[in-house]
Amino acid sequence: MHYKLKKYGIVCLAGIVLFACKSALYIPSKENVGEYVNLETLKKGRTLYVNNCSSCHALYLPEKYSKKEWIKWVDNMAPKAKITDHEKELIQTYLTKGK
Repeated sequence: MHYKLKKYGIVCLAGIVLFACKSALYIPSKENVGEYVNLETLKKGRTLYVNNCSSCHALYLPEKYSKKEWIKWVDNMAPKAKITDHEKELIQTYLTKGK
């Protein structure tokens, strides 16, 4: 019984951390739209990032890594997440804010 209580506590804590990070992620708006990226692309990228990446680990804020680092991380994780090349590009675009 004690084991189940610990397991439940860990699951709850993970959920709280995930929710806190998810709410800190920027939500794409017109201010994020640039010459090479549109709002719909950024929104799709955010949704894919939240839904795919959070199933294995905590989400990182886009500011945590440079564009070059994000591309490397997403390229490395794409096979594990079983995402398509197009989905990978959308996630990378969201994380780098289309820069």
